[in-house]
Amino acid sequence: MNEDDIALNQRAASGDRRAFAVLVGRHEARLRGFLARVAGVDAADDLAQEAFLRAWRNAARFRGDGGYRGWLFAIGWRVFIDSTRRARIDHATATPWTPHADLVVPADADARVDAARLLAALDPLERACVILCHGQGWSHSEAAAILNMPLGSLKSRLARAVRRCDAMLNDPPENTANE
Repeated sequence: MNEDDIALNQRAASGDRRAFAVLVGRHEARLRGFLARVAGVDAADDLAQEAFLRAWRNAARFRGDGGYRGWLFAIGWRVFIDSTRRARIDHATATPWTPHADLVVPADADARVDAARLLAALDPLERACVILCHGQGWSHSEAAAILNMPLGSLKSRLARAVRRCDAMLNDPPENTANE
């Protein structure tokens, strides 16, 4: 029998490590992927580990609203924000970002380079909005809950990020090396 996340979390909240290990197995790859895309590949493992540690410690606080995966992604986002604050870096100018290997799967290499370049040009919050809504298929409401921001703010950030990407694609920087 395949237990649902809520039942597994209830068992984890009462100290069942095996139940929590099943939850980690179910959600680890997607959480690490999200964090790698937002924070960079080098930071993703540490951030995901901290997120799972917080989820274990706070399992009893999970109410079941919005699903376990959304709750876990919200923890992951807060871990990322906390890490940038600890480093005294404004989240809008965070550390250099390295694209995750499975970021996009377009047929040609130019499209992969463009996606990586576009995401790297966005600030982490804009990147998170794009990744959650366009890359992972979360609804605007779900992404807003994960990022702990008003729905209107998420929509504005997402629209601004899409406009910036569109502008970069339609007006690429000139190659001055050949002049």
